[in-house]
Amino acid sequence: MKQLFFILLVLVGVLACKKEPEVLPTDDNELITTVELVFTDPANVSRSFKFRDIDGDTRTKPEAFDTLKLDRNTEYKVSIHIGDESKGTYEDITEDIQEESDVHLFVYRPNPVSLLAIQITDVDKNALPIGLNAKAKTQYFPGSGLLQVMLKHQPPLNGKIVKTGEEEVGSTDLDLSFPLIVK
Repeated sequence: MKQLFFILLVLVGVLACKKEPEVLPTDDNELITTVELVFTDPANVSRSFKFRDIDGDTRTKPEAFDTLKLDRNTEYKVSIHIGDESKGTYEDITEDIQEESDVHLFVYRPNPVSLLAIQITDVDKNALPIGLNAKAKTQYFPGSGLLQVMLKHQPPLNGKIVKTGEEEVGSTDLDLSFPLIVK
């Protein structure tokens, strides 16, 4: 009788333990050391602004971190180019992001928000924004602030699609705040 009671107790204990579902990683974040923002005005004049941190170490000063200098009351076409220089040569990973666009989302946040309006113009196969291309309109009055540029990595989690067009989900591959001057 004691043996039967002990076996039932062990069996109830085993059945009562719920195993947490295993979270399976599906994709790695990108190593980004170089970011180039290109603003092209209506006269087809392009301005390029770069961030370069070749060692990829956020604790050391980057080799370049340009200030965005844009004309007031102007509409620009915007493109972003992403690279990795950590291995000694430049590897363009913009195309990789484009190929995996259904798990990537660029987020642009001007501060103050009145300084610059940005609208993403490219979409992935699910008609959700990517952000490799956008259009931007500067305010009428001169001013200064920041343009935060983030790249969110939103791969499926346990087979479920995570990317919905919202920026809150996923991990962050890139988070930079470019100084911005509208003159």
